[in-house]
Amino acid sequence: MRCKITIRKTSSNPIHYDYQYGLASMLYHRLANANITLANELHSHQGFKFYTFSNLVIEDWIPNKYGLNFTKAHFFISSPDPEFIRSFTEGLLMEPEFFLGKGQKANLIIESAEILPQPEFSDTCKFTTLSPLYVKTMRKKGEKLAEFDLYPKDAKFYENLHTNLCSRYEEYYGHKVEQDFFDILDVMDVKAKRVSIDNSFRRCSMLKMKLEASPELVKFAYDAGLGEKNAMGFGCLGVVG
Repeated sequence: MRCKITIRKTSSNPIHYDYQYGLASMLYHRLANANITLANELHSHQGFKFYTFSNLVIEDWIPNKYGLNFTKAHFFISSPDPEFIRSFTEGLLMEPEFFLGKGQKANLIIESAEILPQPEFSDTCKFTTLSPLYVKTMRKKGEKLAEFDLYPKDAKFYENLHTNLCSRYEEYYGHKVEQDFFDILDVMDVKAKRVSIDNSFRRCSMLKMKLEASPELVKFAYDAGLGEKNAMGFGCLGVVG
């Protein structure tokens, strides 16, 4: 299930380009306002978190050399759990004003929250990333294993996407996917990104892809996000065409 959140900026201060972590924190606190039990479960849960959100889609860019400036924008929150989306929406509307940015914070207000119709998925779909796609692996660095962020030029990127998606599906539904096939047929318009999350940088990618997979996996990727760190605003997908 997916919800479109429309926001309006009520101050002249621009938003810092690295707003993703601030937006993630705001969303968690709004969830706690509406459903503290669900928020506590999410906070204490050591496994995967089954939601994602998109970057801001800015509707009226205002030039500013210090950051992102606009009057109106929207973003999407997505999850396979309808109760989660309902609680999120209630929390946002209960306390619609929030702040984003570093230093001089920008004041924003949530104007509306709209539940979107669910797309119909076949075994072949075209997606675009609405937030950066993040994938990592462990590799030897000297005598120790260290985390390495992956880009689409690395074959391990696709293997780990598949493994991560199936693992999250199994944890959410409590059983393995019935038809486990997954293949990215084409990747286009790749743009490397570096995103600051809680004082560390994640190397990730914005891209378009043609994906062939079982419809249940495709739907889960759309609802829960693709790749890792989805609750931090990575891997939100939009349908193309």
